[in-house]
Amino acid sequence: MRYLQQVWCSDDTLPRDELDDLFDQLEQVEPPPSLIAHILTTIAELPLPKPVDSNAWHKLDSLVVRRENCPPN
Repeated sequence: MRYLQQVWCSDDTLPRDELDDLFDQLEQVEPPPSLIAHILTTIAELPLPKPVDSNAWHKLDSLVVRRENCPPN
């Protein structure tokens, strides 16, 4: 939690507003250690991500998805 406190206490570039004041009123809750252990165990059991083929991006001509057989939106 120390990292989050550093981020929240850092100098903001935007002025504070009503939403910031509302969040300041919320109570900070520390999750129980059993919940943290369960989340970390679950994450450890996930399969490793597949490596991305770096050549796949060069095959794309744009970011537009073309579906020629679909009616226009």
